[in-house]
Amino acid sequence: MSNSDEINKQQRVVEDGPEYRSVSIQPLAAPNMKRLYSPLENINKSKTAYNHSYDIIDEDRTSSSLSISRWKVKHIQDLPIDYNLVRTNVYVKDSSPQIVADRICEALKSLSVTVNLNGSEDKNCLFAETHNGTKMTISLFGQSGMIVVEVRRQVGCSIQFRDIAKKILRSSKGSGEGKGQSLTTTRKFRIPPMLTRRSRNVQHECIQDAFRIACTMLHSKKADTQILALESIGKMTTCSEGNDMAANLVFSSNDCLKRLLFLLDFYTSDRLISGTQSCHNSILRRKILEVLANSCEAISKSDLTGILSRNGHDLKTKSFLTLLLSCLREAHAIPHDAFQAARCMRYLLISKEVEILLVEMCVIDVISCTRSAGLTCHKALEEESNELMGQLQNVC
Repeated sequence: MSNSDEINKQQRVVEDGPEYRSVSIQPLAAPNMKRLYSPLENINKSKTAYNHSYDIIDEDRTSSSLSISRWKVKHIQDLPIDYNLVRTNVYVKDSSPQIVADRICEALKSLSVTVNLNGSEDKNCLFAETHNGTKMTISLFGQSGMIVVEVRRQVGCSIQFRDIAKKILRSSKGSGEGKGQSLTTTRKFRIPPMLTRRSRNVQHECIQDAFRIACTMLHSKKADTQILALESIGKMTTCSEGNDMAANLVFSSNDCLKRLLFLLDFYTSDRLISGTQSCHNSILRRKILEVLANSCEAISKSDLTGILSRNGHDLKTKSFLTLLLSCLREAHAIPHDAFQAARCMRYLLISKEVEILLVEMCVIDVISCTRSAGLTCHKALEEESNELMGQLQNVC
Protein backbone atom coordinates (compact mmCIF):
# COMPACT_ATOMS: atom_id res chain seq x y z
CA MET A 1 0.00 0.00 0.00
CA SER A 2 1.38 3.43 -0.91
CA ASN A 3 2.01 6.18 1.62
CA SER A 4 -0.76 8.34 0.13
CA ASP A 5 -3.31 5.56 0.62
CA GLU A 6 -2.28 5.18 4.25
CA ILE A 7 -2.63 8.92 4.83
CA ASN A 8 -6.08 9.00 3.21
CA LYS A 9 -7.18 6.07 5.35
CA GLN A 10 -6.04 7.83 8.50
CA GLN A 11 -7.86 11.02 7.54
CA ARG A 12 -11.21 9.28 7.31
CA VAL A 13 -13.40 10.17 10.26
CA VAL A 14 -16.79 8.92 11.35
CA GLU A 15 -19.58 11.48 11.43
CA ASP A 16 -23.17 11.30 12.51
CA GLY A 17 -25.60 10.19 9.85
CA PRO A 18 -28.07 12.55 8.21
CA GLU A 19 -31.06 13.68 10.26
CA TYR A 20 -34.39 12.68 8.76
CA ARG A 21 -36.76 15.63 8.71
CA SER A 22 -40.06 14.14 7.55
CA VAL A 23 -42.42 14.11 10.54
CA SER A 24 -46.01 13.30 9.69
CA ILE A 25 -46.13 12.05 6.13
CA GLN A 26 -49.19 9.91 5.48
CA PRO A 27 -48.79 6.95 3.10
CA LEU A 28 -50.99 6.81 0.05
CA ALA A 29 -53.89 4.38 0.22
CA ALA A 30 -53.26 1.13 -1.59
CA PRO A 31 -55.26 0.66 -4.80
CA ASN A 32 -58.22 -1.67 -4.57
CA MET A 33 -57.02 -4.41 -6.89
CA LYS A 34 -56.17 -8.08 -6.64
CA ARG A 35 -52.62 -9.31 -6.60
CA LEU A 36 -51.60 -10.53 -10.04
CA TYR A 37 -49.27 -13.19 -8.68
CA SER A 38 -48.60 -14.98 -5.45
CA PRO A 39 -45.41 -14.02 -3.60
CA LEU A 40 -45.04 -17.68 -2.67
CA GLU A 41 -44.37 -18.91 -6.18
CA ASN A 42 -40.59 -19.02 -5.71
CA ILE A 43 -40.63 -20.12 -2.07
CA ASN A 44 -40.36 -23.63 -0.73
CA LYS A 45 -43.78 -24.18 0.81
CA SER A 46 -44.08 -25.96 4.11
CA LYS A 47 -46.84 -28.50 4.61
CA THR A 48 -47.08 -27.91 8.35
CA ALA A 49 -50.53 -26.85 9.53
CA TYR A 50 -51.10 -24.41 12.37
CA ASN A 51 -52.86 -26.93 14.59
CA HIS A 52 -49.97 -29.44 14.33
CA SER A 53 -46.84 -29.60 16.44
CA TYR A 54 -43.70 -27.92 15.17
CA ASP A 55 -40.49 -29.90 14.85
CA ILE A 56 -38.14 -27.01 14.12
CA ILE A 57 -38.82 -24.27 16.65
CA ASP A 58 -36.80 -22.48 19.27
CA GLU A 59 -37.27 -24.84 22.20
CA ASP A 60 -34.58 -23.10 24.23
CA ARG A 61 -36.38 -19.78 24.41
CA THR A 62 -36.63 -18.85 28.08
CA SER A 63 -39.92 -18.30 29.87
CA SER A 64 -38.74 -14.85 30.89
CA SER A 65 -38.43 -13.86 27.23
CA LEU A 66 -41.89 -15.16 26.47
CA SER A 67 -43.35 -13.31 29.44
CA ILE A 68 -42.19 -10.04 27.89
CA SER A 69 -44.71 -10.49 25.11
CA ARG A 70 -48.17 -9.12 25.72
CA TRP A 71 -49.31 -10.06 22.22
CA LYS A 72 -51.33 -13.25 22.57
CA VAL A 73 -52.01 -14.91 19.22
CA LYS A 74 -54.28 -17.95 19.00
CA HIS A 75 -55.64 -18.31 15.50
CA ILE A 76 -54.60 -16.30 12.47
CA GLN A 77 -56.64 -15.96 9.31
CA ASP A 78 -55.35 -16.90 5.89
CA LEU A 79 -54.03 -14.10 3.73
CA PRO A 80 -56.99 -12.87 1.61
CA ILE A 81 -56.40 -13.20 -2.11
CA ASP A 82 -57.42 -9.57 -2.68
CA TYR A 83 -55.25 -8.20 0.13
CA ASN A 84 -52.51 -5.82 -1.05
CA LEU A 85 -49.33 -6.69 0.82
CA VAL A 86 -46.83 -3.87 1.18
CA ARG A 87 -43.21 -4.57 0.33
CA THR A 88 -42.16 -4.71 3.98
CA ASN A 89 -43.23 -8.31 4.61
CA VAL A 90 -41.64 -11.72 5.17
CA TYR A 91 -42.78 -15.35 5.17
CA VAL A 92 -41.75 -17.37 8.23
CA LYS A 93 -41.54 -21.15 8.11
CA ASP A 94 -41.46 -23.76 10.89
CA SER A 95 -42.61 -21.43 13.66
CA SER A 96 -45.91 -21.06 15.46
CA PRO A 97 -47.78 -17.72 15.35
CA GLN A 98 -47.17 -17.18 19.07
CA ILE A 99 -43.41 -17.66 18.74
CA VAL A 100 -43.31 -15.17 15.87
CA ALA A 101 -45.33 -12.70 17.98
CA ASP A 102 -42.92 -13.20 20.90
CA ARG A 103 -39.94 -12.53 18.65
CA ILE A 104 -41.55 -9.32 17.41
CA CYS A 105 -42.37 -8.12 20.93
CA GLU A 106 -38.82 -8.80 22.10
CA ALA A 107 -37.47 -6.84 19.12
CA LEU A 108 -39.84 -3.94 19.81
CA LYS A 109 -38.72 -3.79 23.42
CA SER A 110 -35.04 -3.94 22.42
CA LEU A 111 -35.64 -1.10 19.95
CA SER A 112 -37.67 0.84 22.57
CA VAL A 113 -40.72 0.93 20.30
CA THR A 114 -44.02 1.27 22.17
CA VAL A 115 -46.93 -1.06 21.47
CA ASN A 116 -50.66 -0.38 21.57
CA LEU A 117 -52.53 -3.69 21.66
CA ASN A 118 -55.90 -1.99 22.13
CA GLY A 119 -55.71 0.01 18.92
CA SER A 120 -57.37 -2.67 16.82
CA GLU A 121 -60.15 -5.22 17.32
CA ASP A 122 -58.07 -7.70 15.33
CA LYS A 123 -55.98 -9.72 17.81
CA ASN A 124 -53.48 -10.55 15.06
CA CYS A 125 -52.60 -6.90 14.51
CA LEU A 126 -50.90 -4.37 16.77
CA PHE A 127 -49.94 -0.72 16.53
CA ALA A 128 -46.42 0.48 17.31
CA GLU A 129 -44.73 3.89 17.59
CA THR A 130 -41.07 4.91 17.65
CA HIS A 131 -39.67 7.75 19.76
CA ASN A 132 -39.62 10.07 16.73
CA GLY A 133 -43.34 9.61 16.03
CA THR A 134 -43.22 7.00 13.26
CA LYS A 135 -46.33 4.83 13.61
CA MET A 136 -46.92 1.44 12.02
CA THR A 137 -49.13 -1.62 12.16
CA ILE A 138 -47.74 -5.16 12.40
CA SER A 139 -50.06 -7.89 11.11
CA LEU A 140 -49.88 -11.68 11.00
CA PHE A 141 -51.52 -13.88 8.36
CA GLY A 142 -51.27 -17.51 7.39
CA GLN A 143 -50.65 -19.03 3.98
CA SER A 144 -49.60 -22.53 2.91
CA GLY A 145 -48.30 -23.51 6.34
CA MET A 146 -46.26 -20.32 6.71
CA ILE A 147 -46.81 -17.11 8.64
CA VAL A 148 -46.91 -13.82 6.77
CA VAL A 149 -45.57 -10.86 8.77
CA GLU A 150 -46.44 -7.45 7.37
CA VAL A 151 -45.24 -4.08 8.73
CA ARG A 152 -47.26 -1.21 7.29
CA ARG A 153 -46.43 2.48 7.80
CA GLN A 154 -49.24 4.72 9.05
CA VAL A 155 -47.57 8.03 9.97
CA GLY A 156 -44.01 9.31 9.90
CA CYS A 157 -40.83 9.40 7.87
CA SER A 158 -40.67 6.62 5.29
CA ILE A 159 -36.86 6.32 5.61
CA GLN A 160 -37.01 5.86 9.37
CA PHE A 161 -39.88 3.42 8.93
CA ARG A 162 -37.89 1.34 6.46
CA ASP A 163 -34.96 1.05 8.87
CA ILE A 164 -37.13 -0.08 11.78
CA ALA A 165 -39.26 -2.39 9.63
CA LYS A 166 -36.18 -4.28 8.41
CA LYS A 167 -35.12 -4.98 11.99
CA ILE A 168 -38.61 -6.13 12.99
CA LEU A 169 -38.95 -8.44 10.00
CA ARG A 170 -35.48 -9.88 10.52
CA SER A 171 -36.30 -10.59 14.17
CA SER A 172 -39.62 -12.24 13.29
CA LYS A 173 -37.63 -14.93 11.45
CA GLY A 174 -35.30 -15.43 14.41
CA SER A 175 -32.32 -13.95 12.56
CA GLY A 176 -29.45 -12.95 14.84
CA GLU A 177 -30.84 -14.64 17.95
CA GLY A 178 -28.13 -16.02 20.18
CA LYS A 179 -25.37 -14.55 18.02
CA GLY A 180 -24.87 -11.35 19.97
CA GLN A 181 -26.13 -9.20 17.14
CA SER A 182 -27.55 -5.86 18.23
CA LEU A 183 -30.73 -4.48 16.70
CA THR A 184 -29.88 -0.93 17.67
CA THR A 185 -26.66 -0.58 15.66
CA THR A 186 -26.79 2.20 13.08
CA ARG A 187 -24.70 2.74 10.02
CA LYS A 188 -22.07 5.47 10.12
CA PHE A 189 -21.11 7.60 7.13
CA ARG A 190 -17.52 8.57 6.43
CA ILE A 191 -16.31 11.90 5.10
CA PRO A 192 -14.48 11.42 1.79
CA PRO A 193 -10.75 12.08 2.36
CA MET A 194 -10.57 14.60 -0.50
CA LEU A 195 -12.93 16.99 1.36
CA THR A 196 -11.26 19.39 3.74
CA ARG A 197 -12.70 19.55 7.22
CA ARG A 198 -14.12 22.78 8.55
CA SER A 199 -12.19 24.56 11.25
CA ARG A 200 -13.66 24.78 14.73
CA ASN A 201 -14.32 28.53 14.35
CA VAL A 202 -16.22 28.03 11.09
CA GLN A 203 -18.19 25.19 12.63
CA HIS A 204 -19.14 27.34 15.63
CA GLU A 205 -20.33 30.10 13.31
CA CYS A 206 -22.52 27.62 11.47
CA ILE A 207 -23.96 26.35 14.77
CA GLN A 208 -24.73 29.89 15.92
CA ASP A 209 -26.50 30.71 12.64
CA ALA A 210 -28.49 27.48 12.70
CA PHE A 211 -29.43 28.00 16.34
CA ARG A 212 -30.62 31.55 15.62
CA ILE A 213 -32.85 30.29 12.82
CA ALA A 214 -34.20 27.45 14.98
CA CYS A 215 -35.07 29.86 17.80
CA THR A 216 -37.01 32.04 15.37
CA MET A 217 -38.91 28.98 14.11
CA LEU A 218 -39.59 27.92 17.70
CA HIS A 219 -41.69 31.09 18.22
CA SER A 220 -43.96 30.17 15.32
CA LYS A 221 -47.57 29.23 16.09
CA LYS A 222 -47.47 26.32 13.65
CA ALA A 223 -46.76 22.92 15.17
CA ASP A 224 -44.86 21.65 12.10
CA THR A 225 -42.48 24.62 12.27
CA GLN A 226 -41.91 24.08 15.98
CA ILE A 227 -41.13 20.40 15.38
CA LEU A 228 -38.56 21.26 12.70
CA ALA A 229 -36.97 23.78 15.08
CA LEU A 230 -36.72 21.18 17.84
CA GLU A 231 -35.24 18.64 15.43
CA SER A 232 -32.55 21.14 14.43
CA ILE A 233 -31.63 21.94 18.03
CA GLY A 234 -31.77 18.25 18.92
CA LYS A 235 -29.34 17.41 16.13
CA MET A 236 -26.97 20.19 17.17
CA THR A 237 -26.92 18.96 20.77
CA THR A 238 -26.13 15.35 19.76
CA CYS A 239 -23.60 15.75 16.95
CA SER A 240 -20.09 14.58 17.75
CA GLU A 241 -18.53 18.02 17.32
CA GLY A 242 -19.92 21.27 18.67
CA ASN A 243 -22.66 19.74 20.83
CA ASP A 244 -21.25 21.41 23.94
CA MET A 245 -21.47 24.80 22.26
CA ALA A 246 -25.07 24.16 21.16
CA ALA A 247 -25.97 23.08 24.70
CA ASN A 248 -24.48 26.29 26.12
CA LEU A 249 -26.53 28.27 23.61
CA VAL A 250 -29.72 26.53 24.82
CA PHE A 251 -29.02 27.40 28.46
CA SER A 252 -27.47 30.83 27.92
CA SER A 253 -30.25 32.01 25.62
CA ASN A 254 -32.89 32.95 28.15
CA ASP A 255 -35.41 33.52 25.36
CA CYS A 256 -34.92 29.99 23.98
CA LEU A 257 -35.09 28.26 27.35
CA LYS A 258 -38.17 30.23 28.41
CA ARG A 259 -39.88 29.32 25.13
CA LEU A 260 -39.03 25.63 25.54
CA LEU A 261 -40.43 25.52 29.06
CA PHE A 262 -43.52 27.50 28.04
CA LEU A 263 -44.32 25.07 25.23
CA LEU A 264 -43.62 22.11 27.49
CA ASP A 265 -46.02 23.39 30.13
CA PHE A 266 -48.61 24.32 27.49
CA TYR A 267 -48.71 20.90 25.81
CA THR A 268 -48.65 19.10 29.16
CA SER A 269 -51.55 21.17 30.48
CA ASP A 270 -53.44 20.63 27.23
CA ARG A 271 -53.13 16.86 27.66
CA LEU A 272 -54.26 16.96 31.29
CA ILE A 273 -57.29 19.13 30.51
CA SER A 274 -58.53 17.21 27.46
CA GLY A 275 -57.45 13.78 28.66
CA THR A 276 -56.00 13.07 25.22
CA GLN A 277 -53.39 14.65 23.02
CA SER A 278 -52.90 15.03 19.31
CA CYS A 279 -50.00 13.47 17.45
CA HIS A 280 -48.28 16.86 17.12
CA ASN A 281 -48.68 17.69 20.82
CA SER A 282 -47.23 14.35 21.86
CA ILE A 283 -44.19 14.68 19.58
CA LEU A 284 -43.60 18.30 20.60
CA ARG A 285 -43.55 17.55 24.31
CA ARG A 286 -41.27 14.57 23.76
CA LYS A 287 -38.83 16.54 21.60
CA ILE A 288 -38.66 19.41 24.09
CA LEU A 289 -37.72 16.98 26.85
CA GLU A 290 -35.19 15.40 24.50
CA VAL A 291 -33.55 18.76 23.72
CA LEU A 292 -33.26 19.57 27.44
CA ALA A 293 -31.82 16.12 28.23
CA ASN A 294 -29.38 16.28 25.30
CA SER A 295 -28.19 19.71 26.41
CA CYS A 296 -27.62 18.51 29.98
CA GLU A 297 -25.66 15.54 28.66
CA ALA A 298 -23.54 17.51 26.17
CA ILE A 299 -22.46 20.23 28.58
CA SER A 300 -19.66 19.62 31.08
CA LYS A 301 -20.53 18.91 34.72
CA SER A 302 -18.79 22.06 35.91
CA ASP A 303 -20.67 24.25 33.44
CA LEU A 304 -24.01 22.60 34.30
CA THR A 305 -23.32 23.06 38.00
CA GLY A 306 -22.57 26.73 37.40
CA ILE A 307 -25.76 27.21 35.39
CA LEU A 308 -27.94 25.52 38.01
CA SER A 309 -26.27 27.45 40.85
CA ARG A 310 -27.97 30.62 39.69
CA ASN A 311 -30.79 31.64 42.00
CA GLY A 312 -34.23 30.75 40.71
CA HIS A 313 -33.07 28.85 37.63
CA ASP A 314 -36.07 27.40 35.83
CA LEU A 315 -34.69 23.86 35.57
CA LYS A 316 -34.43 23.38 39.34
CA THR A 317 -37.82 24.79 40.29
CA LYS A 318 -40.42 22.56 41.94
CA SER A 319 -42.89 23.15 39.11
CA PHE A 320 -40.48 21.78 36.49
CA LEU A 321 -39.53 18.78 38.63
CA THR A 322 -43.22 18.10 39.25
CA LEU A 323 -43.77 18.07 35.49
CA LEU A 324 -40.95 15.53 35.06
CA LEU A 325 -42.43 13.46 37.85
CA SER A 326 -45.85 13.45 36.17
CA CYS A 327 -44.23 11.99 33.03
CA LEU A 328 -42.66 9.22 35.10
CA ARG A 329 -46.00 8.42 36.73
CA GLU A 330 -47.51 7.88 33.26
CA ALA A 331 -44.66 5.70 32.05
CA HIS A 332 -46.99 2.83 31.11
CA ALA A 333 -48.98 5.16 28.83
CA ILE A 334 -46.18 7.41 27.52
CA PRO A 335 -42.86 5.53 27.92
CA HIS A 336 -41.04 7.69 25.34
CA ASP A 337 -41.81 10.86 27.31
CA ALA A 338 -40.93 9.12 30.60
CA PHE A 339 -37.54 8.10 29.20
CA GLN A 340 -36.62 11.69 28.31
CA ALA A 341 -37.96 12.95 31.66
CA ALA A 342 -35.80 10.39 33.50
CA ARG A 343 -32.76 11.57 31.55
CA CYS A 344 -33.43 15.19 32.53
CA MET A 345 -33.92 14.25 36.17
CA ARG A 346 -30.71 12.22 36.32
CA TYR A 347 -28.54 15.05 35.00
CA LEU A 348 -30.23 17.64 37.22
CA LEU A 349 -29.28 15.61 40.31
CA ILE A 350 -25.93 17.38 40.12
CA SER A 351 -27.67 20.24 41.96
CA LYS A 352 -28.06 19.86 45.73
CA GLU A 353 -31.35 21.77 45.64
CA VAL A 354 -32.76 19.30 43.11
CA GLU A 355 -31.68 16.39 45.32
CA ILE A 356 -33.53 17.83 48.32
CA LEU A 357 -36.70 18.50 46.34
CA LEU A 358 -36.77 15.02 44.79
CA VAL A 359 -36.29 13.35 48.18
CA GLU A 360 -39.15 15.43 49.61
CA MET A 361 -41.35 14.39 46.67
CA CYS A 362 -40.71 10.66 47.37
CA VAL A 363 -39.56 10.15 43.81
CA ILE A 364 -38.02 6.71 44.46
CA ASP A 365 -41.44 5.01 44.62
CA VAL A 366 -42.40 6.58 41.29
CA ILE A 367 -39.12 5.53 39.65
CA SER A 368 -39.67 1.97 40.83
CA CYS A 369 -42.97 1.88 38.92
CA THR A 370 -41.29 3.51 35.94
CA ARG A 371 -38.65 0.80 35.92
CA SER A 372 -41.33 -1.89 35.84
CA ALA A 373 -42.89 -0.19 32.82
CA GLY A 374 -39.53 -0.20 31.08
CA LEU A 375 -38.97 -3.85 31.97
CA THR A 376 -42.21 -4.69 30.19
CA CYS A 377 -41.84 -2.85 26.91
CA HIS A 378 -39.06 -0.23 26.76
CA LYS A 379 -35.40 -1.22 27.16
CA ALA A 380 -34.06 2.36 27.12
CA LEU A 381 -36.50 3.40 29.86
CA GLU A 382 -35.53 0.37 31.95
CA GLU A 383 -31.81 1.19 31.73
CA GLU A 384 -32.34 4.89 32.44
CA SER A 385 -34.57 4.11 35.44
CA ASN A 386 -31.92 1.81 36.88
CA GLU A 387 -29.28 4.53 36.62
CA LEU A 388 -31.59 7.14 38.14
CA MET A 389 -32.53 4.79 40.97
CA GLY A 390 -28.87 4.11 41.72
CA GLN A 391 -28.08 7.83 41.95
CA LEU A 392 -31.03 8.54 44.23
CA GLN A 393 -30.21 5.64 46.54
CA ASN A 394 -26.73 7.10 47.02
CA VAL A 395 -28.31 10.44 47.93
CA CYS A 396 -30.86 9.12 50.43
